[in-house]
Amino acid sequence: MEKQQRLNELADFLRTRRARLRPEDVDFPCGPRRKTPGLRREEVAERAGISVTWYAWLEQGREVNVSFRTVESLANALNLSPHERTHLFELANQYVPPGPYPIAQNVTDTVRRMLDQLGNMPAYVVDGNWNYVTWNDAAVRVFTDFRKLPAGRCNLLWFTFQEEGARKLFRGWDAYAKCVLAQFRGDYILRPSGEVFLRDLVEELCDTDADFCRWWAEHEVLKRSDWRKVIEHPVAGVLELDALSLEVPDAPGMRIMVYTPSPSTDTAERIAALMKSARTAEKPFEAATVLDTFRMPAVRSKG
Repeated sequence: MEKQQRLNELADFLRTRRARLRPEDVDFPCGPRRKTPGLRREEVAERAGISVTWYAWLEQGREVNVSFRTVESLANALNLSPHERTHLFELANQYVPPGPYPIAQNVTDTVRRMLDQLGNMPAYVVDGNWNYVTWNDAAVRVFTDFRKLPAGRCNLLWFTFQEEGARKLFRGWDAYAKCVLAQFRGDYILRPSGEVFLRDLVEELCDTDADFCRWWAEHEVLKRSDWRKVIEHPVAGVLELDALSLEVPDAPGMRIMVYTPSPSTDTAERIAALMKSARTAEKPFEAATVLDTFRMPAVRSKG
């Protein structure tokens, strides 16, 4: 968007937000009859703690340098919703940091149905704190039973470094874990300094895991990316999966992680056999059943 177009959009947005507010909405006296609906410019300026002239220039589409604090004050003065607040910051060319994410976030039935309908494609949802919030059966069979992770630590970062099974599950675990940590760091540095949950999680991992502590000190940062994961599953054997990250609308920080079998591999058949084994056996996994499906030799006890 060109600069003047953005300034015009900003001006129009401020005017329309001001026009929808009534004096009684912001504890201002109604006073004499108003010629136009909404608050007056001087009333918005007063609520925001800025100059009336300066605010008028903004509504006229003039080029004015605005600080983060000023935009924040305008957002509060105009009673903007979270989406409107983000839009205002974008129009003002100001970065808006994400607010603290709740420890638990609700997942809609639509997202849950989507995960179920993915069938043999492992998928799970993580929130802005990297907590696992829901998953499908294929993810349980391929990765882990998330319900058995410690209370308060059903978390992707914690699982990667603290769960012994993860180190055995991912081929080239060091490279995988470094990549996970660098992506987490990219999220972490954008969060408010008072984010207690993430700060406590990082401190715990630094205290309990030498690899995490060493790599955290290197301060590597990586944007979220999709890449191929090679899993050495104790039952299904080698699985090659391509990861896809999808943002969840109206749920800040939440994303769906879907793992599709890589083409030109037998991963899809291996996962299908794993799922079939889990459905037909009394135990969660029956190694011999899956191995027989692939006609691979199984080691059986004598006697």
